[in-house]
Amino acid sequence: MTVRRYNPAYTPPATLALMGTIIAVTVVDIFTGGFLERLFWARGIDVQYGDYWRAVSCAWVHADLMHVAFNLYGIYVLGVIFERLHGWRPLLVIYAVTLLGGSVLALTFMDPMSPLVGASAAAYGLFGAVLGYFFAKTGSLRDLWQIPLARTLLIWLAFGVWMSLQPNVSLLGHAGGFVPGVILGVYFEHRYTRELDVYHRVAVGVLGVVLAVLAVFACVPVTRSSWHAVRAMQAYEQGDLARGDELLSEAGRRNRANTGSSLLYRHLELWREGHERNAKEFDYEALRLPLTHPGGVDAAYVPGRPPFFFLPWVLETEQLEYGDAAP
Repeated sequence: MTVRRYNPAYTPPATLALMGTIIAVTVVDIFTGGFLERLFWARGIDVQYGDYWRAVSCAWVHADLMHVAFNLYGIYVLGVIFERLHGWRPLLVIYAVTLLGGSVLALTFMDPMSPLVGASAAAYGLFGAVLGYFFAKTGSLRDLWQIPLARTLLIWLAFGVWMSLQPNVSLLGHAGGFVPGVILGVYFEHRYTRELDVYHRVAVGVLGVVLAVLAVFACVPVTRSSWHAVRAMQAYEQGDLARGDELLSEAGRRNRANTGSSLLYRHLELWREGHERNAKEFDYEALRLPLTHPGGVDAAYVPGRPPFFFLPWVLETEQLEYGDAAP
């Protein structure tokens, strides 16, 4: 299959700009002892508290150098291919949509205390977009397999699925990037060849609705224990102890199947009991300990230990470990 419009001499500005920002953030993060990682990562509790921007900013920080190297390589190889086919605007659309798709899908289902970091969702989105382009050209998986580059990508996809099943790797983050990438890759190719039909438009419309619903639920998960616990924390901060007690009671009635929600509930329960006895010791700073404190976690944050604080009695009774989830 000949791709006549592919111009290997074209310098892809969007791909290189995205890579440059990730590299710049990584360098600063190294020299600040991981400050930017904590400032940008996304945990359910922080997003529910009101740091909605973390669902996007988490894509600019990474767990380690190997993590960022893999993502940069994927963004470069796949981004260059797609941008040389469709230009920088579609490239940025796919990058933004798949980044957000991976983040909100992961945040919807993962433990609210586990940090989400990495641009893997966007890299998998570009992966899906390039495969979507080839599928739009061939129309079948059998014909797709006959194209050497597409066949190589499918083999790498199998490896990517295996990697996604490893500990501290977000399978949902990868899937939330890959699937929208395929849909948009098919859409942009049919738009370019002026072969768009109602099915392509409906698919993109449904994708937008699904992502919007997931984004709202990731930020406002009204059925989750952690959501009511965070609302209780905010009520206590405002001095409305009665309302806080009511919300904490509601959090206790909700299913606390994940460890983070149980820890948060226990923390607030102990804080409330201690605040009645000694408001000076159990102040609002102690109340907010479970939230991310970018500049104050240095001494306590080590790999394999919880990257947040609780009241001492919580961690004494709950010896648990958390790692960064890489989308």
